[in-house]
Amino acid sequence: MRALPLLLLVPALAQATPLLVPLSRGVELKTQSLADPAQADLVVQSRMFSAPHGIRCVAGDAFGQSSPVVNGAACEVRDAGGSLYAVRVTAVTSVSVSLEVHLTGALSQGSEPAVPAPFDALPPSSDPGLLARFEMESFSVDGSPVSTRFPALVLHRDGSYVFGERKGRWSMVAGLLLLDGEYTGWGAGAVSADASRVTFHARGPRFELSAALVRSQSPGVLLSQVER
Repeated sequence: MRALPLLLLVPALAQATPLLVPLSRGVELKTQSLADPAQADLVVQSRMFSAPHGIRCVAGDAFGQSSPVVNGAACEVRDAGGSLYAVRVTAVTSVSVSLEVHLTGALSQGSEPAVPAPFDALPPSSDPGLLARFEMESFSVDGSPVSTRFPALVLHRDGSYVFGERKGRWSMVAGLLLLDGEYTGWGAGAVSADASRVTFHARGPRFELSAALVRSQSPGVLLSQVER
């Protein structure tokens, strides 16, 4: 679910300029003004950014032409001349997005992205690309436990995840774990201080679901049985 967010928070940007951008409008980064989407460096679409010259919202990622809009997230965006801007999302509504724009981005230029807290304290894995593996401890719908089998949720250091046959991007926003793709509907997961447990709770139009996952020390991908 790279459709939602896979993004890192960065420190507040000094002397950043607040800019309210209606949906389907663009931004000229150099002047920090609204622009025709066809000519803009950054276009705000419904829940997505579009940037013809490149955007990235996870440190160490390659620049692409689109990224999800997530409140509290920060990105680096290039303009037509190749200049780099830090763009921070300060508010998201159904009709507009509020941004802070500052020349020269602040995300890491290293080949490996920084790992956000609390995952940064995890011991190294024998697999250098593996960050953590979580197994399902409990799963319920409308408060009733459901007996089913779930694969392990595997988080990789490059910001990708694997959950059974599903793959996507993960991110930490305001201390909460977000999974994009099919698992966007699970909402934001609360991560314990020692990163040993993640809990999701989401209320949908038809039902509520809750899921609790615990970090596994096993090197293999295991299936866990959720007991009723």
